[in-house]
Order: sequence, then C-alpha cells, then structure tokens
Amino acid sequence: LLELLSDRANLNCIAWEGTNGEFKLIDPDEVARRWGERKSKPNMNYDKLSRALRYYYDKNIMTKVHGKRYAYKFDF
Repeated sequence: LLELLSDRANLNCIAWEGTNGEFKLIDPDEVARRWGERKSKPNMNYDKLSRALRYYYDKNIMTKVHGKRYAYKFDF
C-alpha cells in the first residue's frame, strides 16, 4: 500500500490525508485490483483486501480511522 501511496499515478484511487500517516481509499475496488496485481493475486477484491488489512491491525502496522469510510492510518 505504501508503494501505491507513493506513486502519484494512483492519486485517483488512494491518497494521503494529513501528515500523521492517515490515508483514504478513494476507489477501493481499484486499489484492491492494483494491490492484487502487486501481490500476484489476480482475484483480489475489496472484501479480500479489507480482510488482509485487518491482519495488519493485529500486528500494529495500521488501524482503521473510526467515523470515516475507507480511511486507515499507519502506525509508524
């Protein structure tokens, strides 16, 4: 996801919000497709991506931003 966020070509589907590691999935289905491409998982969709992100919560890599849809925050 950091790769997607750092590539300005992806601004139409994923973007940083603020300066504290928060980001938003503008087009969650497209983010899932691109992430699946990167991970060599061609059948990736948003449901599978969100499940993968929940594993990151347990590892303290990121958290969901409460009250905002499709918004997450890296814990670095």
